[in-house]
Amino acid sequence: MTEKTVNLNGPDHPDFILDDYPLYNLNRTSATYIERMSEALKEVNMDQPSWRVLMLLADKNPSTVGELSRRSVTKISTITRILMRMEKEGLVIRKPYSKDNRVIEVYILEGGQKTLSKIKQLANEVYKEAFVGISDNDMIMFTNMLMEIRENLGKNKA
Repeated sequence: MTEKTVNLNGPDHPDFILDDYPLYNLNRTSATYIERMSEALKEVNMDQPSWRVLMLLADKNPSTVGELSRRSVTKISTITRILMRMEKEGLVIRKPYSKDNRVIEVYILEGGQKTLSKIKQLANEVYKEAFVGISDNDMIMFTNMLMEIRENLGKNKA
């Protein structure tokens, strides 16, 4: 892809161009990625929310329902419904935390591990597709910028 000159005027500027707006492009890229991953996940009869939970549990097993909700950016009521379905499918199990029965911990089961192994291969293909022609240094810089933007936006929460 050839680099183009980008107009960095903010939304209130008379010369503002939506297609050049970084946050608009971030949102469109995220939507495109989700769409592409959804297509890939169909191959193993999996949906985005369940895949996200399995990836989060692979990172931290067990995790509490609250942690999964926060890290997946999903409402607790929604994550609870997802976990109920995943439990019926033999992917995860929910258990009360031994030190506080109000807290529910979620564990990935063997079925979830097997499914996750297949999904990781599919996700890796989408990952490679997304970053064709982008250097490791640019990927590092991009990731750091995204984390900084998220931190900046999080600072101003009421």
